[in-house]
Amino acid sequence: MASSIAHLAITNELLKLRSFASADRLKLGAVLADFGNRRDTHLQTRVQNGEKRTYDLNRFRAEFGKKLLEDDLYLGYYLHLVQDIVYRRLIYGKYAWNPTLEGNIKRLHRDYSILNGAIIEKYGLKNDIAVPKDFESEEINRLYAFDTDLLLESMGEFFNKREEGEIFFFTEAMADEFILEAVKTCLKELDALESGGVLMDMFECAWS
Repeated sequence: MASSIAHLAITNELLKLRSFASADRLKLGAVLADFGNRRDTHLQTRVQNGEKRTYDLNRFRAEFGKKLLEDDLYLGYYLHLVQDIVYRRLIYGKYAWNPTLEGNIKRLHRDYSILNGAIIEKYGLKNDIAVPKDFESEEINRLYAFDTDLLLESMGEFFNKREEGEIFFFTEAMADEFILEAVKTCLKELDALESGGVLMDMFECAWS
C-alpha cells in the first residue's frame, strides 16, 4: 500500500484539476484507511474460490454509493482504494516488488519515511488534515473503529520528522510515476461516477 503522504499528494493534484465540495473532507478520506487494521480498512477480501485477493470496491459502492456523489469524505476514501490498486499494479507488477523476503516491508516503509520530505515539498503539501468533532457519528465508522488520534499524531511526524539515508527500493522517480498514474486513474473513475459509466472492476484488479 502506498504511503499516506503519497495519497495526500495525489489528492492535492486532484484538487487542482477538479472542483470538490469540501477539500478538508476529501483529504481526511484520502488518508483515513491507513489508520486501523489495513486488511479491514481496505476491505480486503478473497475471490476466485479464495485463490486471489482484492479490495472490495463493490461493497464500498453498495454501502456508500449515494454518499460518493454527495460527501467528499467517502469519495476520498474510495479513491484511496483505487490509488492503492494502481500502486499494486506498479510496484508488484512493473517493478516486481517481493514483500516476502525478510525485512523487505520494513525497508520499504523506511523508503517512505525518507521520501516524505521530498514529496511534501514537490507537491506543496500542508499538514492541514482536520477531524470533525462529531466524527464518531460518521457512517464510515461502520467499516472500522478508526484511530483518528493516531492519524493526527502520525501526520505531525510525517511533516516534521525527516529521516536521512539511502533509498532501498522505492525511489523518488517511482513515487512521481505512481502519483501521476494514480491521478489519471482517479480522474477516469470520477468521470465514471459522475456519468454512470463503467467503474473499476475489483475482480480484474485481484492479485495472488
